[in-house]
Amino acid sequence: MIERVLRGLAGAAGLLFLSVGLLLLLAPGQQTGPFAGLPAGNAGFGALRGDVGGLFLGMAFFSLLGAIRASSRWLAVPAVFLGFVVFGRMIGLLLDGRSIEGGQRVALELALATVLLLTMASLRRNRPNGPGLGLWILAPALLLVALGAAILFQRQFGTMLFRQAVDQAFHNRLLAGLPDGLHAGLCGSGSPLPDPTRAGPCVFVVAGKHVFIVDAGEGSPRKLALMGLSPGLIDAILLTHFHSDHIGGLGEMLLERWATASHRDQVVVIGPQGVESVVKGFNDAYALDKTYRIAHHGEAAMPPSGAGGLARPFTLVKGSDASQVVWQRDGLTITAFAVDHGPVFPAAGYRFDYGGRSVVISGDTAPSPTLAKYAHGADVLFHEGLQTAMVSMMRDAALRNGRPLAAKIMADIPSYHSAPQDAARIARQAGVRRLVFYHMIPPLPFAYLNAAFLGDAPGIFKGPIDVGKDGMLFSLPAGGAAIAVRQLL
Repeated sequence: MIERVLRGLAGAAGLLFLSVGLLLLLAPGQQTGPFAGLPAGNAGFGALRGDVGGLFLGMAFFSLLGAIRASSRWLAVPAVFLGFVVFGRMIGLLLDGRSIEGGQRVALELALATVLLLTMASLRRNRPNGPGLGLWILAPALLLVALGAAILFQRQFGTMLFRQAVDQAFHNRLLAGLPDGLHAGLCGSGSPLPDPTRAGPCVFVVAGKHVFIVDAGEGSPRKLALMGLSPGLIDAILLTHFHSDHIGGLGEMLLERWATASHRDQVVVIGPQGVESVVKGFNDAYALDKTYRIAHHGEAAMPPSGAGGLARPFTLVKGSDASQVVWQRDGLTITAFAVDHGPVFPAAGYRFDYGGRSVVISGDTAPSPTLAKYAHGADVLFHEGLQTAMVSMMRDAALRNGRPLAAKIMADIPSYHSAPQDAARIARQAGVRRLVFYHMIPPLPFAYLNAAFLGDAPGIFKGPIDVGKDGMLFSLPAGGAAIAVRQLL
């Protein structure tokens, strides 16, 4: 009885391999998301069809053959291939960092390998392993029938797959699953240096029923949508300062906040003195775009009064460690304070307090006693980070390759940023519970570089340290002490 159940499971594994293989063979373009691939033209699609699709079809053939013939010899073939797949996946997790999707795939692959191995163990008694002529004919015939059905009904199958995908996309509502409390996520953990894995600096904060954005780096509005947080829910946008990498996505953020929820009121943009000029510039730049969208969709869908932003400045005094409350409503207090990003002035950090929990966002800053003061006792400190040793390597490489201007920039930027060990000292001095790095300099294309980036920081700050990635969410339920971390991308 157990043997029959295991053979049935091995057969089901074969059918799963078969379905994946056929999808890759017939519609590789639809599988670039699940397989994290971006094919370059016909050669890329050919690789997905032949290399990956062929692997799955081969595993399907031998799994079904072994299950039908009760042959451990045939089942050994997909089991061995799965073993190498899991090995490669483990290397990926080591080099590239953990992710929800990666963990799920490893779990599924291990489960399938376990089924095959248990079935092989149950078939350890001597059995006739030689497949007959009928089986050699039957297995390819089944594959051809399945292939023919997939080709004949490609339009129907494709429509069904697309319907399921868009239903999932529109159903993805992040806020619906969050408990009351403070929740802070990275909609952008990068810097001006190009990084294919990171958008420009952006942190979203959910406090009760209110949603805030701190800085709007380039690409961050799209990351919000991918994480299931509609820009239409934004109550206010806060800017730390006006460097291009912190405001590059502001125009799109303002547009999407208006367009996705038919807002009649402009979104408030809070920032230190000078924010009026920034907001006016984006409003002017998008003035023609506004008229096009109203003409196309109508004023009911795109109310003219809701387009753009409304600046709400506060004043920072150079050299002062005074703070200002810039938002106080429904149990939430947002406090702004000056940080040291000279010669850039003004530059601010923000503290969010709600439900007995607190989150502090540094913005760009050199090591700042004022930041340590206002981060005191915070649950989570989001702190920018620049690894000076790595940036020095970039400077030297620029000089060796005849790029003196790039070398000068690499030599200049450490003076108004914080090294990881500096941020760790601030976190220890402030007594924060968790330190999260964002605004990563230099780019870190895979997680194996994290230890080199952190340097001595783990020895200075003994609490948890995270090297930020786009999509990370930190949840702090009201009135508790837990800090839950998950990856949304």
